[in-house]
Amino acid sequence: MTDSPHPQELTIKAPPDYEMRLLRALSYFLGRKVEAQAVACLSMYLRQSEGRILSQVRYYAHRLQMHEYDLLDLITEDPAAVDRLLQATDKVHHPEDGPDIFEPTDSAQ
Repeated sequence: MTDSPHPQELTIKAPPDYEMRLLRALSYFLGRKVEAQAVACLSMYLRQSEGRILSQVRYYAHRLQMHEYDLLDLITEDPAAVDRLLQATDKVHHPEDGPDIFEPTDSAQ
């Protein structure tokens, strides 16, 4: 995945076997390429999770005395600046918590 503010392309590893089978079935029945269906699924998930995601953004924006959409924009445009602003607060996942199963491993890169 690229960290540029507005990526033109998103490269991710394939999901685990069962989820990949579900994705292939969905793309088959909808007549879409697997990649197009993956984008549709990700978009749908993000829309369905918008409330949960924005509640986290809203919480941290409140702590920073910012408007939630200003923080959302800043996360997109300059995540390092957000890291600096949030130094005193806790993130949900820390690298020392161990690997995230959805992050690519060094051997997969």
